[in-house]
Amino acid sequence: RLRPLLAQTNFWRTLSIAPLTRPSALARTSADIAFAQAQALLNAHRGERVLLAVPVGLTREQLGLLVGVINETGVSVAGLVDAALAACSLTDAPARVLHLELELQQATLSVLDHSAAASALKRTRYEIAPRRGWMSLQQAWLQLIAEQFVRKTRFDPLHEAASEQRLLDQLPGWLASLRDAPHATLSMQFRDRALEIDMERAQFIAAAEAHYNDWVRLVQSARVAGLPVEVRVSSRLAALPGFMEQLSTLRDCALHVLPHGAAAFGALLHQSSIERSAEALALITQLPVQRAELEGVSALDDETPAPLRPTHVLFQGRAWRIDEQPLVVGWAVNGDARALHLPSAAPGLSRQHCTLVRRNGAVLIEDHSTYGSFVNEERVVGRSVLQVGDRVRLGAPGVSFEMIQLVTDDGAPQD
Repeated sequence: RLRPLLAQTNFWRTLSIAPLTRPSALARTSADIAFAQAQALLNAHRGERVLLAVPVGLTREQLGLLVGVINETGVSVAGLVDAALAACSLTDAPARVLHLELELQQATLSVLDHSAAASALKRTRYEIAPRRGWMSLQQAWLQLIAEQFVRKTRFDPLHEAASEQRLLDQLPGWLASLRDAPHATLSMQFRDRALEIDMERAQFIAAAEAHYNDWVRLVQSARVAGLPVEVRVSSRLAALPGFMEQLSTLRDCALHVLPHGAAAFGALLHQSSIERSAEALALITQLPVQRAELEGVSALDDETPAPLRPTHVLFQGRAWRIDEQPLVVGWAVNGDARALHLPSAAPGLSRQHCTLVRRNGAVLIEDHSTYGSFVNEERVVGRSVLQVGDRVRLGAPGVSFEMIQLVTDDGAPQD
């Protein structure tokens, strides 16, 4: 904040030998800056071998450059492992694990699937939310705090670099106090004046809403509707005010907070599976992990509590009843069936796209389409349980409808 033109924060993510926009005699490329930091970190370990837990998204060329940069510091790279996989390898894993991490510039979600045959956990894919990392979230909170100081004290901590730097330095402590407390007193020194403001935890959560929503969408995009999943969250994400509460609203989702340094501990635990000779170095994306069963999440066939069980589907201002006789949704439904006729053969819609039915005390959607049915943006594979308020999208762009519940005069669901 004091010398912003001399600051560089993205040199690991943009690791390359291409010239910097503002090169200098000390650093001509991002690899030069990465080498300087690596040398400072590893100076006391010259002659030793290291394991690297690598975040997702680096290209093959960047991985090769990363190994070269580290080797130039005087240590040697003994192995490379996917960081999300290493973090999640500390304990047994269910059939699917989602790992959510916060980086400086972005958030990442890794999908890890367990192979029962190989008794191993493997990273199968990943998703990235660009510009939703720690730095942009931090800036949103700095702006919020500065506005409150201006409103209540007429002091703007963002007016000059020195006070902006003090604001930045104090932010972690304020966030820590707001992790569980409903409010906190924020104080700053301005010349001979001690300034204080009171802020609510809810204000910080509101300022972070766009980031939190995008992180939750990452999780939803990687889920299969109706199938339980475990989400393992890094300690830095779990410490943010209100985020775990929002994540806990996801249905059929078990949450697990990873310990600080989980990727490093996981790499050390599986050292023998990661180490390679210099000529055979490769990024490890599969590790031996035992299978576990998910606990505390509902099964597909469980009865839905009455207040959450839909009675109708709402589409274009009209409601269709859902009962034991299936309601087929599509643009050319067989004439013998109960049907919700879609207006036309729009792109992404099938003739008989899906069926809605009440069975064993739960309302189910069964997908029959080519283009897919999605519940709250999670794709349905086979069938999935629906609840009041769920938004169902058929195809892409397709059409959407909402699950509702009609009630009697005393508020009880209509049978």
